[in-house]
Amino acid sequence: MVAPPAVPGERLTDWRRVSDTSETPFDAGGLTVTARILVYEDDHLREAVREQTALDRSWRFFLAARLELAPSPPVTGALRGLVASRASHGFATRLADRGFVDVDRAERRSLRVGDAEARLFRYDTRCRIDGVTLDVDGWLAVWIPDGAFRLAGGAYPTAVADADASVSDGVVDALEARLDPQAFRTELFELIRGTR
Repeated sequence: MVAPPAVPGERLTDWRRVSDTSETPFDAGGLTVTARILVYEDDHLREAVREQTALDRSWRFFLAARLELAPSPPVTGALRGLVASRASHGFATRLADRGFVDVDRAERRSLRVGDAEARLFRYDTRCRIDGVTLDVDGWLAVWIPDGAFRLAGGAYPTAVADADASVSDGVVDALEARLDPQAFRTELFELIRGTR
């Protein structure tokens, strides 16, 4: 079994681990990739929004994964590109599986994570609940700190994009008051950089 990634537990005190799974995200050309994936949700934000608006869903999540490749090939630029590309597509699928819609990879750049250079992907997406549609940012970093690939990322709401006429202004205002995309982004990047 693949060892789990080390996550910054001290930064996850308001979060709840909702899954710890092992998967085979791809098996191609004689190369099998096995992943150990930990997923956390921000229960503090979920409870606060539910109390004020009665809207109930997981608003923010964080995931971290460690990958093992068999057989263990040398790490080349082509291998990094293959794993990053497959991880990027897999993350978009994971967003859709979590109920996000209109998932679009919007950006790719580099991010320093410890001593390694990560490939960082940003996604624009949306979520809809009880007549309210929110814009959401998703991020995924892929890097190799010690010969084994790591993935870390997550998603958070950035703004109320639309609300049906049946949704009261009070619900929209209360939800908007709980959204702090800059703080959400900062915290997510701290979680990514704290993953080993």
